[in-house]
Amino acid sequence: MQLLDDPNPTIEEAIQGSSTAPRKFKLKELKIATGNFNPRNKLGKGGFGTVYKGILEGKEVAVKKVSKKSTQGKQEFISEVTTIGNLRHRNLVKLIGWAYERREYLLVYEYMPNGSLDRSSGLTWATRIGIIVGSAHALDYLHNGCEKRILHRDIKASNIMLNLDYDAKLGDFGLARTIRQSDQTHHSTKEVAGTPGYMAPEIFLTGRATVETDVYGFGVLMLEVACGRRPGGGVMCPDDDDYSSNIVKKVWELYRMGDLLNAADSGMNGDFHEEEMARVLILGLTCCHPNPNKRPSMKLVLKVLTGESEAPELPLERPAFVWPPLPPSFKDKDYSLVGSQLTAFTELSGR
Repeated sequence: MQLLDDPNPTIEEAIQGSSTAPRKFKLKELKIATGNFNPRNKLGKGGFGTVYKGILEGKEVAVKKVSKKSTQGKQEFISEVTTIGNLRHRNLVKLIGWAYERREYLLVYEYMPNGSLDRSSGLTWATRIGIIVGSAHALDYLHNGCEKRILHRDIKASNIMLNLDYDAKLGDFGLARTIRQSDQTHHSTKEVAGTPGYMAPEIFLTGRATVETDVYGFGVLMLEVACGRRPGGGVMCPDDDDYSSNIVKKVWELYRMGDLLNAADSGMNGDFHEEEMARVLILGLTCCHPNPNKRPSMKLVLKVLTGESEAPELPLERPAFVWPPLPPSFKDKDYSLVGSQLTAFTELSGR
């Protein structure tokens, strides 16, 4: 499938149809800004493309050059520009502009001096809890604060960017999908896309992304930040004993044994607030509950993180994955989100 051959007017119409689309740049401007995409200016590379540091109109920027090998190049590009280009939140990466010339797709973002969270190490507990809370604000905004509800669909450490003060900013909206009306029950798309280790077990069975699958990914992120370890886990069937990411299984086992705080990153040498750590770990596990109806909304997650609410009760034994799921037990209507599901996909792709 080669989407990069689609004609320019299609791209233009899709993006310019958005009333608040970000600025359009010329390819020549971005080549000059990045030293013709000099390898020395390379900040990172992912499945969607390569990111370069640049100087544009006297300001540092990050320029993402979409990979020509990306089978979803056009769709991800349009999704990124039309989704994040319309959003303004202190915990979202700001998209400054875009360019499309000579079959080259480019995105221009604000520059994040401390890079992505997955490349950070030695962070203090105060910094980690700040990153968790900031990321929660970003996801709550997408789910509940936008005119059109947005599913991010790829919550993970490499998509959390850190500014000079280590404030968290959620980025990479290439997989994001908008629920255009509050009563809409689904959004059609062609494939399940996400990152193994962060994907909820029901995705592999139902092929649907929901608000609850975003929450699951956020739960894994919380555990990763607190434990200082990668999620682990690969693509697997929920019928397998280890259907969830390895970090969820290991932390839940420590919780069952009454040894939860031993899950904390040993690199902190015990220099953390024990009550806060326990709250984060239990909340992370709750977000990763096998039953999506037992996962809290991001509104409730924020209330728990700020001490306004107690964490929902969590069983000592990790429940088995059962489908269809049992009805919710603790969610009230203020926290539940209707119309969040996407229709079934036909293909699975990791990122």
